[in-house]
Amino acid sequence: MMDMDTIGIVGGMGPQAGVGLFNSVLSFTQASRDQDHLPVVLMSFPNLIGDRTAFLDGEISTNPAHSISEVIRKLEAADAKVVAMACNSAHAPPIYDVVVSALRKRKSGVKLLHMPFETCRYISDHHKNVRRIGVMSTNGTYKTRLYEQLITQMGCEVVLPPFQFQNEVIHRMIYDEQVGLKSKNHVTEYVILLASRAIDYFRDRKADAIILGCTELPMAIREQKVNDMLIFDSTAITARALIREATRKTPVELEYLP
Repeated sequence: MMDMDTIGIVGGMGPQAGVGLFNSVLSFTQASRDQDHLPVVLMSFPNLIGDRTAFLDGEISTNPAHSISEVIRKLEAADAKVVAMACNSAHAPPIYDVVVSALRKRKSGVKLLHMPFETCRYISDHHKNVRRIGVMSTNGTYKTRLYEQLITQMGCEVVLPPFQFQNEVIHRMIYDEQVGLKSKNHVTEYVILLASRAIDYFRDRKADAIILGCTELPMAIREQKVNDMLIFDSTAITARALIREATRKTPVELEYLP
């Protein structure tokens, strides 16, 4: 690859998610030697970026967008041209729109990808037979209807659990301070149990596919297909989009604009 831009990754939300996105970029890059890989800058400042769901729920008042936009400024200073945030909840409009506004205000030259938009576009482009799509996400993403709106725009039907199930099973799998993915940075038996309950919920409602709409979830659900349902990993799909933009082999006209 002679023509390649530097990729920037905003990590720290949580830290394993940034590493996961970086590893996915490595995995999907066609390379036969070290020099064929894309230049990537990963910055992880978890101590500086407030919890996105806590902000969206009104539990903290400081918008994480301000710290995120500062990290993007640092990535741009390190020559990053295309950037992705390793967090779905950070793309909720109350956060994402503020990040974009800050980039425009300082006339930033980076292209910021939108993870949920890229995920839904990938499904629309490559899996036209998928009509009913379940979403597993944090409460922040769930409450802002981020994926629900994008899936509806695709002409598909979204399958979402009631909030009690969402909170006690899916969100808990990610956020439980004793056994959740964010607390342990590895998969506990309890998380495996909760993941199984969540998958059964969508299977029983005849979903064709499930979007892993939180960047920690691929730690627990690694399969590409479960119970005849396709599993779409938003992290892996975003990695492919980063490679697409960084290599500029197939320019894409569509992009998410708030």
